[in-house]
Amino acid sequence: MELAPSRNRSLPWRVFLWGRPLLPLEPPGGRARPIDSQGKQGAKTAAGGCRFLLLLALFLSVVAAEAQEAPAAGQEKRPAGMAPDASLEPEDLLDFDRQPTPVQELIRQALLLTKEDLTYQYGSADPTTGGIDCSGFVYYVLRLCGLRDVPRTASGQYVWVRKAGLFRAVLSRDPKSFELEELRPGDLLFWEGTYATANDPPITHSMIYLGREKATGERVMVGASDGRTYHGKQRWGASVFDFQPRFPGRSSNPGSSRFVGYGKIPGLERKESPSP
Repeated sequence: MELAPSRNRSLPWRVFLWGRPLLPLEPPGGRARPIDSQGKQGAKTAAGGCRFLLLLALFLSVVAAEAQEAPAAGQEKRPAGMAPDASLEPEDLLDFDRQPTPVQELIRQALLLTKEDLTYQYGSADPTTGGIDCSGFVYYVLRLCGLRDVPRTASGQYVWVRKAGLFRAVLSRDPKSFELEELRPGDLLFWEGTYATANDPPITHSMIYLGREKATGERVMVGASDGRTYHGKQRWGASVFDFQPRFPGRSSNPGSSRFVGYGKIPGLERKESPSP
């Protein structure tokens, strides 16, 4: 379809379809001419052209809407190289049945969330969006367990634990350090430096400690991440992860983050549980 100048100055443009006018335009006030056979044929051609254009426009709008609503074939939810979320059953953890009931419920709820195929989504604490971030994971799970005063951010959760007198600092890089002797399943874990922040204190990452796997004897944790590992593979979303005091990092300055410590959850009723 093209636009072409009209010879009539009162109608500067005429609409053409494949070189032929769609409508026999008349000047304002012009005398109507009798419709002869040629005029009837022209009117039919114009009507057919209009119907074709309407159908074409409708078809293109449907195609555009479907392209926006559905991802392209083969499109991945996660960046290249990221493995799917990992999960465990509570019974896969050492001494799970010996934990206090509130801790068992906390771990069950956290592991259920790892089965939702959630990606890492900064700023989200709502699984219905399809993704969630680290502190959003902690916030969501603890509220499921009946805690209503849980802060939303990792920095806020750190302050919450410290004010309750439940925080244990870790300065050592040794995974066998005495500083980890009080670590128990259900404790919150905290890091700083996983990204640049103006938060004070500058805590940027939190997760939930699960204990040790029966299969490997290694410490594991649960939460949301954009690159932490489980069994040597990087994950992007809500997953089980290896507990490593040092975050491998995906930023321009890998390894700049630091594990700062852990603490029991304020308000989660519990008794002393066995060592992990």
